[in-house]
Amino acid sequence: MSRRRGRQEEGLIVLALKSDWKFAALLALGCFVGGVVVFPRFMAGNMFLAALVPMARGMGWIGAFAFAAIAVLRWIQKSAVMPVAQVIPLRPQAWSLDVLARIEWRRYEDLCCAFYREMGVRAETTHLGADGGVDVHLFQDETQPARATDIVQCKAWNKPVGVREIREMRGVMAHEKVESGYFMAPMGFTDEARAFARENQITLLDGPLFLAMIEQLPAATGQRLLAFATEGDWTTPSCPSCGEKMVSRKKKSNNSAFWGCPAYPRCRGMLPMRADVVP
Repeated sequence: MSRRRGRQEEGLIVLALKSDWKFAALLALGCFVGGVVVFPRFMAGNMFLAALVPMARGMGWIGAFAFAAIAVLRWIQKSAVMPVAQVIPLRPQAWSLDVLARIEWRRYEDLCCAFYREMGVRAETTHLGADGGVDVHLFQDETQPARATDIVQCKAWNKPVGVREIREMRGVMAHEKVESGYFMAPMGFTDEARAFARENQITLLDGPLFLAMIEQLPAATGQRLLAFATEGDWTTPSCPSCGEKMVSRKKKSNNSAFWGCPAYPRCRGMLPMRADVVP
């Protein structure tokens, strides 16, 4: 019985450490009211339990102080990051390299998928996270409609993609038995990455090439893609863990900015903030 109670108390402590400070404060209040006030009065009227009143009060005080300390700690941790006011970006009237570079990673994946669909190709997104796996499957074999013929990886980074990511994509192609792939990154690729891609049937689409392909589409199609890509808040990144639009925060320790999930502490998704973003 004592081991079970110990595990329950440990579970409450762990839960309090992971939850909002208000939860720990409620537990502290519960320990005080129950362990120091209510239960001792009930036990004092029982000849068999009266001797346990001092111990009950002591346990109540210990629990109250412990959870109160956790509440203070969680409040300090929550206050350590200060949310910064968000600014909804203006919608551009035409495509440009700057527009492609500013699109957040999730919207960029969706844009790439929508582009292939406008080209008449069946495309499906996988949404495996900001840095994980295949982002889009293409299906171009009418005899085997359920088999993916190509895979597309999308990286909306603010720097060129290196050879490591291209090698990883080649491994995924081999695993899925796909012979060709497309890697789309608005900021381009390193020379080593381009050399490896040429040898492994991987087509690289940087910002200028993707922009040229969009501009070759009918004007109405290009405008439809632009409206899709820039609807709502199209520059603030989505949380890689839960998909919510992130909020810009600043650490009190060094005043550095980063993207944090608005559902913190339930979701602890974080992303670094680009140097050219002004929070």
